[in-house]
Amino acid sequence: MTHRERPPRVSAALFDACGYFLPRLMFLQARYAPQVHWGDITQALDGFPCTDIELSSSAFWDEWRIRWTAQGDRYQQVATESTTRAGCSRAHRSAAACYHWAEFMYFDDPMVKFGLRSKTRSSFQQSLEGAGLDITPGALISEPDGTEIPYWLLLPDHHRRGQGPLPCVILSNGLDSMTEVEVLALAETFLERGIATVLFEGPGQGLSVGQMPLKPDMEQVIAQLAAFLQKDSRIAPDRLGFLGVSFGGYFALRVAQRLGESFKCVVNLSGGPQIAPFATLPRRLKDDFLFAFQANAASMQDRFDELALHSDAPIATDVLSIHGELDDIFPLSALSALDRQWGQRHQLLTHRREAHVCLNLINSCSLEAADWTADRLLPSP
Repeated sequence: MTHRERPPRVSAALFDACGYFLPRLMFLQARYAPQVHWGDITQALDGFPCTDIELSSSAFWDEWRIRWTAQGDRYQQVATESTTRAGCSRAHRSAAACYHWAEFMYFDDPMVKFGLRSKTRSSFQQSLEGAGLDITPGALISEPDGTEIPYWLLLPDHHRRGQGPLPCVILSNGLDSMTEVEVLALAETFLERGIATVLFEGPGQGLSVGQMPLKPDMEQVIAQLAAFLQKDSRIAPDRLGFLGVSFGGYFALRVAQRLGESFKCVVNLSGGPQIAPFATLPRRLKDDFLFAFQANAASMQDRFDELALHSDAPIATDVLSIHGELDDIFPLSALSALDRQWGQRHQLLTHRREAHVCLNLINSCSLEAADWTADRLLPSP
């Protein structure tokens, strides 16, 4: 029988296994943040070996890494061959996304992961040429350990000198996100509303994931950033907001609890005051936490217990929490208890059929969060 060619596709078995996180690969509709399209997914995953479709195995994520790296390399070739700045920029943007998805759940070799994250960053930086994004990089020195904290200040398109200081939102990564991918995509929703944004990488975030342990008391870094912004003439010091996604949402709750007087509002997207028992987490999530915290499995539950937030005291800022009822990382029950403790200053929105980060509803959730924030940071019309 003659073999007939067919277009690339994702097999039913692979689609079923990856159903939870496939929406993440197409995270929001961004203008600047790296993105892939459905065709990239089918091309990267076509012919994925059926024997390797087991998300708890290293073999699965190694095969996944190889395929997405190859897709990123194809886009780099497209960028090289492009005859226009626009074409080159767009190809680099796609390459950056592919390199990130190659490594986001790969934890076997820290240097391989670092190399792919570095490719994500360099491809993204090349995509910015001629893109028109008003972005200013900088760095602070974290106290008291002296760690360099890179940050990026982004200003909205319509901002011009003489219009007065802008409200600003600081955004935080989770365990495995990349600053220029998921976090920038979320930041764009604020830029569209005339709100400046700051992206940053604390210890154990961004390029330093797996290179140093994640800092659990990230509010120390955030306090420095807030103090720095309050001295910037472009930023309204009394109109600062904060948003964290996933473990960054946990940081958001710490910010509300400890730095509430510095922020007019705080958004927690799928974080919580308590992490599910380490023993109950799927293997890929266990590996994620162990990699980020540079810890061993025997000590991880003690770390989780130390991280739990307990507060009966009132908070000094408005907080919005958005959460999926099926979240298997941050139990809704603990967040509901915190909601009762914090009263009217905390608003909890839940989605019955959504899991961690509400990925099937991430577009509408991000719009809700941006509008809620704008209502509190922008001056009344």
